[in-house]
Amino acid sequence: MPDIVEIYLCKAGQKLEEGRLVMSNDITDKDAAKSDAEARCKISPSLARIAYYAISSNGDFKPYFSYTNPNVQNTMAKLQQASEPKKRKRRKKPVKKGLWAKLKKSLGF
Repeated sequence: MPDIVEIYLCKAGQKLEEGRLVMSNDITDKDAAKSDAEARCKISPSLARIAYYAISSNGDFKPYFSYTNPNVQNTMAKLQQASEPKKRKRRKKPVKKGLWAKLKKSLGF
């Protein structure tokens, strides 16, 4: 049983070291870690990977449990699509009238 557990929360495409770090004293075994990981993925569906590391009182640091979310929702892709500007249709420029068209208009034809 570990004294303390470090939990690394990673989004899609994020390295483990770049993930958010959370400490926990409540996780006592691997079943508790698995249920905690599933609960965290339900709360935040953008989490891709959760890793648990056990730290004992003498300073040993070892992998405890790792969970990969099978139902990852990639919110970054949705944000990038939303931020892309929409293409607008260009207006056609009015055709410039030539000399004969101007002359006809001035004479009333």
